[in-house]
Amino acid sequence: MKSVTFSEIERVRKGPHRPFPTSPAQRLTLLGLSLVVGLPALVLTFHLIDPTAPLGYIVVPVLLGGLLPTVARTFPGRFEVTTRFSACHLVGTLDDAMERLGYTLDERGPGTVRYCMHAARWPAWKSGDITVTVRDHMLEVTGPMRTLRALRSQLSC
Repeated sequence: MKSVTFSEIERVRKGPHRPFPTSPAQRLTLLGLSLVVGLPALVLTFHLIDPTAPLGYIVVPVLLGGLLPTVARTFPGRFEVTTRFSACHLVGTLDDAMERLGYTLDERGPGTVRYCMHAARWPAWKSGDITVTVRDHMLEVTGPMRTLRALRSQLSC
């Protein structure tokens, strides 16, 4: 697919924008630093508040909270697929890629295509749906970031 280009996958923010470092290396360094410094500080603070509490009751919840950033891959995101030809010709390729990822066509309307998950892979309170907006020479794909990464790698082959 030499006439197709993919944008970077970016997170869709639904609330107020918080300034984050733009470089992935800076974000990873900031996350690592906050985990290395923040988690022991939380354990120490909770232990000082209640010294009689078993250490396991403090350490386990703090560590589980520290693992919360790994869930960030399920946050909503988006990317764009730009083509030199009409983008509606890519929808068939997109259908095949989505089927390989375990999605089925849910709704097809003028300018939009919606896919939903076959199995109960996502909890009911999370939307695992993929929405594609078809424009003249561009497809805008929105959905969970983990699925978008897999879809992008499927389409780029």
